Formats: sequence, C-alpha cells, structure tokens
Amino acid sequence: MALPTVWMSLPAVNLPLRVVTREQALAAVHANFRGSPEEWTRIHRLLSAVLNACGTTNRHIEEDGVTACGERASVAVERLLAEQGIALGPGAIDLVVYGSIAREYFEPATASEIAARSHLGEPLCYDILAACAGMVMGVQDVLGRFAIDDTLSTAIVATAALSAGRLNDDIQTSEDVGLYGAGLTVGNAHTATLISRERRVVDGVALPAGRIVSLYSRTFPQHHGLCTVPVYGKFRSQSAEMFRLSRYFPEALGETCRRAGWSVQDVDLFVLHQASDRALAQIAAALQVPTSKVPAIHGAYGNCESSSAALTLRTLHDRGLIQPGMKLIIGTAAAGFMLALIGVEWA
Repeated sequence: MALPTVWMSLPAVNLPLRVVTREQALAAVHANFRGSPEEWTRIHRLLSAVLNACGTTNRHIEEDGVTACGERASVAVERLLAEQGIALGPGAIDLVVYGSIAREYFEPATASEIAARSHLGEPLCYDILAACAGMVMGVQDVLGRFAIDDTLSTAIVATAALSAGRLNDDIQTSEDVGLYGAGLTVGNAHTATLISRERRVVDGVALPAGRIVSLYSRTFPQHHGLCTVPVYGKFRSQSAEMFRLSRYFPEALGETCRRAGWSVQDVDLFVLHQASDRALAQIAAALQVPTSKVPAIHGAYGNCESSSAALTLRTLHDRGLIQPGMKLIIGTAAAGFMLALIGVEWA
C-alpha cells in the first residue's frame, strides 16, 4: 500500500536545566547504601559495568518531585511552532498525539493538556502508550489517520520522559543492580515533531524536513516482563536480557529498508533509540555498516525513552551530520518487547 505524502519536521526539544553526572548518580546510590565498605565496592563495580556498557556520562533530570509532563511538553510544542513559523491559536494544528508513558494522571489524555496549554483550540487529542516506541508509533499512527481522513493535514507528536519518583537509587544487592541499575541511565527530555502533508516554507525558505517513505513495527510479547513500570512502584529492567534483544533490530531495519526500496547500504544514518552504546555498536556490526552510520549520543543525555529518537534526530542535525538528500532510518526499541521504525528521505 502506497503511503500518503507526509513530511516530518526537525523536532523541537525542551531539556531540564539540571544535569546529573555519572559520579553524582553513583554518589546518590552510595548515600543510600547500608552494607559494608567491601560490599559497596562490589556494588560500585557492577553499577559501573552497566554505565560503561551504556556509555552513560550525563543526564538531564527534572528537579526532585517534579513531573509536569504536559507543561514541559507544551514548551517543546511552542518552540516547534515558532521554529515552523506557525502562529499559536485555534486551527493551527489538526491533531495532537502524546507518545509517552510519563504522566501525572490516568485521565484525561495528556495530549489534551498540551493542546490547551499551547492554545491550539480544539484539535483531536489522544495518547499512545507504547513505552519507548511512543514517538515513532505516534508518527506511524498519524500516517494512518492521514491516509483515511483528508480533513487532517497537520499533527504534532509530543513526548516526555519518565516521571519523577520512578527511578530507584536504593540499591543494596547484586540482584538490585540487575533490576534497577538501568534506571541510572535514564534521562529526561521533552520533544515535539510536526507531521504535515506539505513541507513547511517560511519567507520563501523550505525548512528542514524529511518525507516518510516506509514504516515497520513488530512486537515480541514473550519478552513483555523484562522491563516494567508498575502502576505503584519503581522502574525495573532486567538489563542484560533487554540488551540481548537488540538482536531483533537488524532484521527490522532490513525490512524497513526493503519497504522504502533501499538496501541497508543505501542508508546514510540509522537514527536509533539511545539505550546503550554497546547495543548500537552490535547493530552496526550485524548490519555490516560503519559505526559512524549508527551514531551514539547516549553519553550526553542518557536513555530518554520515548523522547530518544526525536532528541537524537535533532542533535545529529544540529551537529551538521544530517544533510539534504540523506536516507535515514529512525527507529526505537521498547518494553513489550517492540520495535517501531520509519524510513525518511531528508530534504
């Protein structure tokens, strides 16, 4: 089935000002540790191994006790509209999708709060709960809606990262490291991406954007229990097992390329979810492409969950690594276990 002509903008990003370093994260765990110095040496070694594998150095983190997902995401939305030359007001946007699990309430949809805070009038609003795949799944969903509803022409996919109070730095045993250590790699970020039927032109200048040419998603439900955020409880991830699931990525990337009419070698950059530097290197090796084609920015921001793919796209663009004419695969892996990807021709 042919996809409608749809453009994806450069995402706008809102980062918390507070930066937590690797050393500060380990110090916070140490402050809570109740064992002996010898036991702490072992826990420190295990945690360091997790952080080394992921490449974690710095993370932007909200101040203690702050969630404010809708408020923070609306800042990213307003930045996006300013960058895209779109005036705030009713009718500016037809659809708002919030693609994150981070939230302060079960209802209503956080997308409704974002639309109200951004003074967007009465667009269609709903949330997508797909763990770290929320942003890419949101884009895929918008494509489907555009295909069946010609009254929709502009949409925003907004994201936030995990809410405050969900990460556990009370780590006492090696088993705790296995379950909660990955939480020390999680960062906060809020993003907003414009999806539109026409490429934005402001003052005669076409803005950076990519045309979406393929999409692919797949779920492996047998692995659903490896990474969880309970309704009442802390983020838990069986890190070693989750990292091994990166073995599913190469086949999914290949299928996304096939649907775009590309070979894997045709792709200029794989703009992927930043859970682990080691996993990205393994994906590059499996695809038989240079590691430079699978850029890693985890060290600067950590794992920003559903915001990760959009944050990566913006960061690579701002570093001058994304140029007109490039073929990109934007993809993410998520608890569930699921993969979601889109092929984009950057204009």
